Amino acid sequence: MSEQTTEYYGISGEIENLDNYYFQLMLEARAKGVKPPVVINDIAREFDSSVVTEHIDALLQNRIVNEKLNNTPICSIHCEHPTAHRYNLGNKCPSCGFVVTENRLESEVWLQAPTEMQAFINPRFWLLFNANFGGLTQLKKFDRTNYTLERGADLMMWLIDPNYKLPDQVPSRMQTTIAVLEENCYVRGMENFYEHHGRVFEILVRKENWDKIMNVGRNTNGEPERDRERWIKFFAEQANAIFSRHLPIITSKFIVAEETQRGLSVDPVFVGAIDAVKTIASIYTRQTALDVRFLLGRAIKANRQLAYFYNDLRKETLSQKTGIYRSKVSSTFIPFGGRATISPISEPHSTWDLHAPWRWMVNLMSIDIENKLMGRGYTARECETRIAFACMQYDREIDEILDELIAESPGGKGIMVVMLRNPTLVQLSVETFWITKVIKDVNQCSIRISVRAIKMMNADFDGDQLMVWRPVDKREMDLAMGYRPDNGFMSATNVDEVAHGMVLHNEVISMQNNFLADEEEDERMGTPLDAVLLEALANN
Repeated sequence: MSEQTTEYYGISGEIENLDNYYFQLMLEARAKGVKPPVVINDIAREFDSSVVTEHIDALLQNRIVNEKLNNTPICSIHCEHPTAHRYNLGNKCPSCGFVVTENRLESEVWLQAPTEMQAFINPRFWLLFNANFGGLTQLKKFDRTNYTLERGADLMMWLIDPNYKLPDQVPSRMQTTIAVLEENCYVRGMENFYEHHGRVFEILVRKENWDKIMNVGRNTNGEPERDRERWIKFFAEQANAIFSRHLPIITSKFIVAEETQRGLSVDPVFVGAIDAVKTIASIYTRQTALDVRFLLGRAIKANRQLAYFYNDLRKETLSQKTGIYRSKVSSTFIPFGGRATISPISEPHSTWDLHAPWRWMVNLMSIDIENKLMGRGYTARECETRIAFACMQYDREIDEILDELIAESPGGKGIMVVMLRNPTLVQLSVETFWITKVIKDVNQCSIRISVRAIKMMNADFDGDQLMVWRPVDKREMDLAMGYRPDNGFMSATNVDEVAHGMVLHNEVISMQNNFLADEEEDERMGTPLDAVLLEALANN
């Protein structure tokens, strides 16, 4: 059987079909012989109710015991005689039959909709739907000291749970949406929403209903209509991803729990995910079967817990200033990359010029320098020694090589690099520059950049650091050309368009105005500046 790999990595502009993701992982596990994803429903049915909680905790939590975090490769944590340790990677366990693997960052624990329930709702769609039709642009702020599921009115809950009661405060848009659905005789309940969701969406995006829900007035710029068309397209193209029989739980490597004298401690953000798993498990651990109405209520509650959890995870753990996106992703070293503090270029320069510090530049260009040295007859070991020396001290031959590399660069402009101001991560925070000069003073550690190019990326000269990446082939360089400083300025009249021009900090503009207005000094020193400008205009 050919090797299967998971297709879903990174950030997607679409809602992925979670059932497809689950089956992809199953195929990959079968092809590689590793332990497949675990469905909590099966665990709850298989084990006695007294030990189900222990199994869930073992599956979900990466525990710190005696100040040690165990990340040892293993065949399966449920294996009676497990095969572990790095030297056994790739070996098949004789006890459970699974191959020993590293701890993967895939979803290894999944929830499955009970047989009495048609499907779960995609957590991402849950929040998107509430934000647009319920007027809930964001949930009530997550409270680490008091975890609660009640975070304000929830339109999706009103649609799928007939027992759900709206709180006293309901956004006006949600009230209008509910009124529109009631006018069209909508019957609340998960089964009805699943079977007639196409009809529900058609009602909501109907022109007269949309204008009523969005409170569209007479004088608009056409944006409400464009939004309506986007939602029509969304419902048409991604309806197959709205419902799924399976929901993923984030990898247990993120859910770090610590055993202390006071008990088990875990980040409150992950309580929602843990509770969702235990809510589904509780359906099967009762001695007497639940009534269908209560069973559906618990399944819907678990769905809601996961929807809120992924929202809180993004806001509290991933996207904060101290979050993973900034500290572990955008700040991670990348090949042909670097990071340094910026300072202004004081001499005449072009907007896209960069002056690189010596030690930083030697590291950035180390592979190119080694190639040049080997062309001059040095051995590989001698190259490494020479470069290591030059990383901290000036070297005349390395200086000559850097000048050669700048002169031999495509177009002779300099070494092309793409700079990013973390954690801005918005349009125009990424710009392409050319390193045209290397600062020979080894005590200088900052990249010199034009004052005209830092406004868009929200940078200044008070210690800001910029991440730098160097395109190394023609395709990457062609893509980077679109981020030139003179080619990427947002329009002042239309925020959706990019215009051209240069943007200066207000302080620099004030300095220029003061300089141009000071004619008395020009008259004392010689010809007034205005006279020079007028003469130049007359000649042209």
